[in-house]
Amino acid sequence: MYTQALVPTTSEYLTRLYKDAPADVIKWEGSMRYGDECKYVTAHFDPKVYNNNIEILALTDVQYGHLSCNVPRFIEFRDWVLSAPNRFVFLLGDLVDAATSISIASPYENTEEPMGQVFRFIELMIPMRHRILGYVGGNHERRSVKTFGDLGHLIATFLKVPYSSGKQFVDIHYGEHKPFKNSLWHGGTGSRTKGAKAQMLHRFMSQGEAQCYWVGHLHDVVVLYDWRERRREGRIHLEKFAGVMSSSFLEHYGTYAEVSGMAPSDTMMGRVILEKDGKWELTLR
Repeated sequence: MYTQALVPTTSEYLTRLYKDAPADVIKWEGSMRYGDECKYVTAHFDPKVYNNNIEILALTDVQYGHLSCNVPRFIEFRDWVLSAPNRFVFLLGDLVDAATSISIASPYENTEEPMGQVFRFIELMIPMRHRILGYVGGNHERRSVKTFGDLGHLIATFLKVPYSSGKQFVDIHYGEHKPFKNSLWHGGTGSRTKGAKAQMLHRFMSQGEAQCYWVGHLHDVVVLYDWRERRREGRIHLEKFAGVMSSSFLEHYGTYAEVSGMAPSDTMMGRVILEKDGKWELTLR
């Protein structure tokens, strides 16, 4: 039975959580809404405010709550993003580990139960909430679907950011980018070889007309470029597009990846740099 004593406790938590939360710094709109999910996001950046360039980084596979999550490295990454006003992020899923008694992984590998992981992670992310342009959930957020619901919905609700459990399409209007099109998806398959991982990414790149495709999931780094033929004014113009798979903040040793004999990897996140004149480049951080 709920008691009156629980009400001020919840209220005090929310007051403390949002007390120093940063306000929004960009204008965005959402469409293609399915229930609580937002599949299409349009963001506008004022080139007079961001008069040099903007950087967009992946943030994926933190798996906060796992005993081997490298929390200091995650905090270092967060603080580095916040150290410059032109850096923004896409959340690509598996932000918490969320092992349960009916999931493949053991809950004994976690520091606390899934709900506690969500609240602790939200507290770490609140200082960066205004830099989040989109969020797609991963298989770890969905570990709780059979018993509670998608944890990604809860994280997105507290951070006040657009969320999709599947794919999300983010158009960025900035200078001559009218717009720069992004397709986000957590990723899939249990591929182990570099070639198989690249195939998963390239299959995603074959969908739609984005200029950059973003995935995570496999705790590895892959960067692919390709070109499309565009018919325009009686000529064929080649349009470049790219895909990037980012790795993880989860240590390799002492995890299921080591036990299963998977290849070790370190933390590297994809980064796109957009310039006002319509030029762009894809790098890793």
